[in-house]
Amino acid sequence: MGWNDFSLPAIGERHDNEDGTSRQEELSRCEPGEGVRLVREPENEHDHMAVAIISCRGVKVGYLKRDRAVWIGSKIDRGYDVRAIVERVKGSHLPGAVLGLVMRVNLEGEHPELILPSVRIP
Repeated sequence: MGWNDFSLPAIGERHDNEDGTSRQEELSRCEPGEGVRLVREPENEHDHMAVAIISCRGVKVGYLKRDRAVWIGSKIDRGYDVRAIVERVKGSHLPGAVLGLVMRVNLEGEHPELILPSVRIP
């Protein structure tokens, strides 16, 4: 596992959801290694190729960028077992910062591996 994993950033994390939930608040709860679901939204009024990112608590935290949504959405539509986890939440170490999501994704039905930062020992 891990050889076919790749990192992928989200977009749209600043916006609140249609139901009033805050993507920023939900991102503040996300931890590295938690699962996220990539869900096609063919009825999305802004983009019929949209792929939403849903936290393990069922809250939308953002979207895939359009070019990635077309590629990964087509895989989802064809039955690929796409899996994703939180790699990191950008800005989480800075009080008051706008948060962003980076995921680890695997398109082959394997659970993505979380890459731990290397530690340099002098």
